[in-house]
Amino acid sequence: MKLYFLFLLIFIYSSCQPEKYSNSKKEKVEFLSEESPLLIIFNRVEKNTEYIDRSTASKESFQYWRKNFDPPFDDPNLHISVFHGLDNYKLQIIRRDLDQMNVWFDSEMGYMDWFRLNFKQYYIIYQDEYLVKGSLDPDHLFTAYEVKIHTGGVE
Repeated sequence: MKLYFLFLLIFIYSSCQPEKYSNSKKEKVEFLSEESPLLIIFNRVEKNTEYIDRSTASKESFQYWRKNFDPPFDDPNLHISVFHGLDNYKLQIIRRDLDQMNVWFDSEMGYMDWFRLNFKQYYIIYQDEYLVKGSLDPDHLFTAYEVKIHTGGVE
């Protein structure tokens, strides 16, 4: 009888735990909300962008540091930092799912756009990986990195 109640309890618990299913593969990922998170197509080879590798032997971590924005914010003291830490997530997203997400392009963003995203977490896909042959195929797989964005300047 106790075994019956144990199975019943497990069944009820598991049925009360809704999960989201997607065609995308996830690596240590939980959905952030019912709304799709902002995803930025990031140009890692943009001028004045420096790559800093912070990886360990088992985990990938990096930071991109960009300064001296085009007018009207061509002040060399302004900068942005895009940071993927050791505890940040990495997603595998197929094109079909990507088409349903909120996507911004780094090339269309100015300093004030980055400033509005300051201290929040988003996902990036590298522009050079986004614009490859076959990337319009609905089953094409992209790697998206969860990043924290910081902006700042020297006064």
